[in-house]
Amino acid sequence: MSTQLWLTFILASLPVHFSPGPNNILALSRAIRMGYWTGHLGSIGRYPAYLLIFLAAGLGLGAVLNTSPLLFTLIKWCGAFYLAYMGYRLIRSALEISSPTRAVESGKILGLMRREFIVAIMNPKAVIFATAFYAQFVTPGQPGFAVLFASMVVVSLTLEWIAAGCYCLFGASLGRAANGKGILSWVTRGLGAVLIGFSVLLAAT
Repeated sequence: MSTQLWLTFILASLPVHFSPGPNNILALSRAIRMGYWTGHLGSIGRYPAYLLIFLAAGLGLGAVLNTSPLLFTLIKWCGAFYLAYMGYRLIRSALEISSPTRAVESGKILGLMRREFIVAIMNPKAVIFATAFYAQFVTPGQPGFAVLFASMVVVSLTLEWIAAGCYCLFGASLGRAANGKGILSWVTRGLGAVLIGFSVLLAAT
């Protein structure tokens, strides 16, 4: 792939990875309450999910979902219910927030990673989108497809890591600014409502 096409791929990927989607909102809310490092460590859970999604796209499983309405609907509703549940948990946790919590046990971080994984993997539209997106730059069967596709996946995961870091950095800064000012719980409620909104959108489309 030419340098120009690589630049096009990276520029086209930026809105995908940096948009305020469910995983980035989840990382933001976590960093607000628990600090940058906990937020960023928790976001690690999304990368195995995205890797599976990208591999599924490369294998053409997006087409399978397109032709299997029952499977698509099942995964979609599971994802919508889980997003609504995460939003509800955030809103409830806001009642107990007075200031950001920095000390988090390792077991808690594993739980945060698990939630990130579930939120990422329970979105069948991501597989279909990834299939359509990668098809603009690489075609199965072309010479060097495996190496080129693997390189694109590495770039995508790197951009996702940078995006998660930016959201966590912003969240941690917001958490420090809101500390002791009585607005942290309201910010958390708002982010919980956003996740519930995402669940409604996922279920309705």
